[in-house]
Amino acid sequence: MSDQPTRLPLFSTKVVAGFPSPADDYVEKRLDINEFMIDHADSTFFVTIQGQSMIDVGLLPGDQVVVDRSRTADIGDIVLAVVDREFTIKILDHTDGKLRLLPANSTGAYSPIEINEDKQFEVFGVVIGSFRRFK
Repeated sequence: MSDQPTRLPLFSTKVVAGFPSPADDYVEKRLDINEFMIDHADSTFFVTIQGQSMIDVGLLPGDQVVVDRSRTADIGDIVLAVVDREFTIKILDHTDGKLRLLPANSTGAYSPIEINEDKQFEVFGVVIGSFRRFK
């Protein structure tokens, strides 16, 4: 692969999940995927999603998430965290004075992770995007 940016067409028409209009077939500008997905190249990397704990926010098994270590996590952000030496991707929460990592799966199959002084905990990075291939 080349170090040159790959700029792909970005159509100015918003697309609904229906039949497209051929009258709207024009390119507004070109989009470089790296520029769109990566703000800080030196501190950004990809992680593959495993499991279904985050499906309600659209993160499915096999998806690639873009993680930026240079960002400071805010409450409500999706983060890559290390809890007791294991990586997990969850929503950072602070409720009733307690720090927690929340799953996003409405089946109830996954429990929040309570962060207390007994746990080794670090926010390793903030998830800033995701993508998946269909073919």
